[in-house]
Amino acid sequence: MKNMKPLVIFGLGKISDVVYQHIVRDQSFQVVAFTCDRQWLDQATIDKGRHQALPVIAFEDLEKTYPPESVDLIIAMGYQNLNASRLQKCAEAKTRGYHLVSYVSPKADHGHWLTIGENCVILDGVGIQPGASIGNNVFIWNNSLIGHHSTIKDDCWIAAGVTIGGSTTLGERCFVGLNATLGGEITVGADNLLGGASLILKSTAEKSVFIAAGTEKFRLDSPTFLRMTSLPAMGNVQKKD
Repeated sequence: MKNMKPLVIFGLGKISDVVYQHIVRDQSFQVVAFTCDRQWLDQATIDKGRHQALPVIAFEDLEKTYPPESVDLIIAMGYQNLNASRLQKCAEAKTRGYHLVSYVSPKADHGHWLTIGENCVILDGVGIQPGASIGNNVFIWNNSLIGHHSTIKDDCWIAAGVTIGGSTTLGERCFVGLNATLGGEITVGADNLLGGASLILKSTAEKSVFIAAGTEKFRLDSPTFLRMTSLPAMGNVQKKD
């Protein structure tokens, strides 16, 4: 193991499952248990007391089984309330004495210059160029680019396929949707919500929202479109010798 101190993952949802599966694949940590607030434990989990074949402990009681000196934590939650829910749980864990670790995929593209805070998740294919810095509690999903000398401040969520240009600053608690693009040398204010495929080329004020228009439905259905444009229908494509 790269880190011999056992790890407890906070969360029982889809995000925690993604983090868990990556950690198991890479053998980055020894995961020994999951934890979650008692109110979110469903009856099935309570009855079985297991998730991914591992023990599930109510977060309120975690010290009884896994005290802070015996394990590390990672808070694997989503971006609810512009990441504020995850931030709040990180703060609670630290107040109770737990150390928060970060997961960086070995399939991410970075070098010795990587600067990253605690409770971060960096998934496969993320490119982090020299001079860039990543704050605390930042989740960056697959195949995103963090440009050179850019700054990602605390508690942000960057979805897959995002491009952030060089020398750009992303403020605290921002959400950046799928395939959004941020130009270089701009500052995005705190608490911004940048929707999928949005294009941001100028600095933004705090609490701004940018939503790109979706592609409109074409007036023809697919069989008619294929017939009128002489494109081969998928069922009629024949393999050539």
